[in-house]
Amino acid sequence: MSYKVKNFWMAFVPPIMILAIQSIVSWVGAMFLLMSKAITYRGDDAQKMAESFTSALSGSTFMSVSLLIYSIISILIFVPWWKKKRVTFDARGMSFRGFRIVRMVIGIILFVIGAQIVANYLVSFLSAVFPKELVRYSKLMKSAGLDRMSLTPVMAIYTAVLGPITEELAFRGLSLGYLKKSLPSFALANIVQALLFGFIHLNFIQGAYAFMIGLLLGYVAHRTGSLLLSMVLHICFNSSSFILQAVSPKAINGGAFVAFATLVLAMMAVYIAIVLLISSQPIAKEK
Repeated sequence: MSYKVKNFWMAFVPPIMILAIQSIVSWVGAMFLLMSKAITYRGDDAQKMAESFTSALSGSTFMSVSLLIYSIISILIFVPWWKKKRVTFDARGMSFRGFRIVRMVIGIILFVIGAQIVANYLVSFLSAVFPKELVRYSKLMKSAGLDRMSLTPVMAIYTAVLGPITEELAFRGLSLGYLKKSLPSFALANIVQALLFGFIHLNFIQGAYAFMIGLLLGYVAHRTGSLLLSMVLHICFNSSSFILQAVSPKAINGGAFVAFATLVLAMMAVYIAIVLLISSQPIAKEK
C-alpha cells in the first residue's frame, strides 16, 4: 500500500473510532443501567421495570453522562496520537505564544457571531424545505438535553468544552492532517474532513451546519497551523449557541430585506474574522 493511499484511509480511522467509542460506552452503560434496575427494583411487575429502564435509557441524563465518558476516553486516545503526528502535519504546539492576542480575540468574537447567525439561517432554510427533518432534529436535541429547557450541567460541559476538544483533535487535528498528505489539494482535503465531520452527527440538519463549520475551522487550522485556535473557535461557537440561536430570519423584524442584510453582514463578519485570525499568527505560513 502506497504512502498516500495509507494516509487517505487513516483519515477515516478517527471518525470510526468516535462512533465505536460512543457505541461501546452506550452499550456498557445500558448493561450497567439494566443490572442496577434489576437489583434495585421493588415489585414483581416486569413490564413496569422494563418501562422504567427504557425511560432512563432514553433520558437526557444517561445520554449526557455517556457522551461525557466517551469524550474523556477519546481525548486520552487522540492527544498522544496527534502529538506523535504533529510535526508530520506541520502543526504548531498547543500554545498561542507569539500570536497577536488582541487581533485574535477580535477575530474570535466576529467569527462566533457571524458563523452562528449563518448557521441559524441555514437551519431555518433546511427546516422549511425538509420539515420532517426539523421534527427529527428537535426530538434529538430534546432527548440529548440540548434544548434550553432541559440542558443539564453535564451536557453543558460536554457541549461547550469536551465535545469541541474531541472533535477538533479527531477532524482538524488527525483526519485533515492525513488527508492533506494524501490528496492533491488542501481544498479537497478540507471538504472530505468536513463531510466526515457532518456525517458523524447522524442527522441531516445538524450535519449540514456541522459541514459548514468544519470547512471554516479546517481552513483556519490549516492557514494558522494552530489546532488550539480551532478548538477555541469551536468551544466559543458551541457555548454561544444558546444565546445567538434566536437570530434567525423568522425572528428578525423588518421583512425580507433586513433578514437578507443580516445574513450578508454575518458572512462579512466571518470573512473579516478569518483574515484577522490568519494575520494574528506570529509568522504567516505559505501553503
